[in-house]
Amino acid sequence: MVKCPSLTVKQDSLEHIQILVSCVSAALCGQFKTIIPKTIEVLSGSCVTIPCFFDVVDTYNSHLDGTCRALWKSDQTVVFDSSNPQSSTIQGELKGDLTRKDCTTTLNNMRPEHSKEYYLRLECDHLRHNLLDHKLHISVTDVPPTPTLTPSTLKVEEGTSVSLKCSAPAPCLSHPPALTWSFSLGHIQESLQENQDRTKVQTSVLTFTASRLHHGKEISCTAIYNKQDGSSQSNSTSLTADISWSAPFMTFMPQTIEVLSGSCVTIPCSFDVEDKYKSKVDETCEAVWKYDQWTVVFNSRTPQTTGHLIGNLKNKDCTTTLNNMRPENSKKYFFRIECNNNLKQDFKTTQVDISVTGRFYSPSSYTSVNNSL
Repeated sequence: MVKCPSLTVKQDSLEHIQILVSCVSAALCGQFKTIIPKTIEVLSGSCVTIPCFFDVVDTYNSHLDGTCRALWKSDQTVVFDSSNPQSSTIQGELKGDLTRKDCTTTLNNMRPEHSKEYYLRLECDHLRHNLLDHKLHISVTDVPPTPTLTPSTLKVEEGTSVSLKCSAPAPCLSHPPALTWSFSLGHIQESLQENQDRTKVQTSVLTFTASRLHHGKEISCTAIYNKQDGSSQSNSTSLTADISWSAPFMTFMPQTIEVLSGSCVTIPCSFDVEDKYKSKVDETCEAVWKYDQWTVVFNSRTPQTTGHLIGNLKNKDCTTTLNNMRPENSKKYFFRIECNNNLKQDFKTTQVDISVTGRFYSPSSYTSVNNSL
């Protein structure tokens, strides 16, 4: 036979007596148990909510009634009594319903000297029992826990949808941590979630689309813990964004050029293309100059007398000379590249404004503007 723990039983007006109960089987004895976390870390000056559930031997289920109270003990010392919570060594509140085997308890104003192991004792008119099968270690610290970032690193391509989750323990349910991000990059969704041991964690998910503007930036999440006396403490964690991107379609040329009527004009020009198209800039490519979507004023494949391509397109040099400029040629021009491998791209955003007059004017400063396919 297996011996069960001691029980104090009260029968009518008889005095309390201690009896040893012999169990029919070890499994029956094993029904006296608690389900509590192994450890909880809490900030000094804050509360701690202990998720707690218990079970008893089947024959004692009927003794779980309104007379029951929960006691939390460290060694042999009672630190909390749910029947007199305000006079307990550690004040608090029984949150659970003992008749439903819920012993969840909040202990207030935790201090470093409260860093100990605790266990539950159940006392009812007809049932008294120390539930020693599991003990909870509470660690009271002076520094709040560091929040966790998931993933811990960020290395993606531009345009990727990114979700960063910041998590921080929430041991005090009446004062969960407030989570803040260093940048308002996108949508933020917060929630209070439950761990496997039923402790709680505050989470904040930041969702945004990665951009080259984010590259090298430190993205941090801060957990702010408000204490019960109104003060607060915080802790942060961060990562550095590593965003890769392809070079955009770009042209470099003067904004304006003034040229003498009847003379030629040389347009200094260079360009770049996205990385995936770089290999397509080859000897089959031709330079085209246009002043609207349909009108071609120069094509390097058939230049005739209109001008000639000075630069080498393979070297991304689109410098071109246009001949015999007339006042009616005073327009804005843009560059287009056409290759036999299906690379055809208008660089329309950057245009050079050519003014044909009776006097000469040197090119203005260069500009570069992104172009998109």
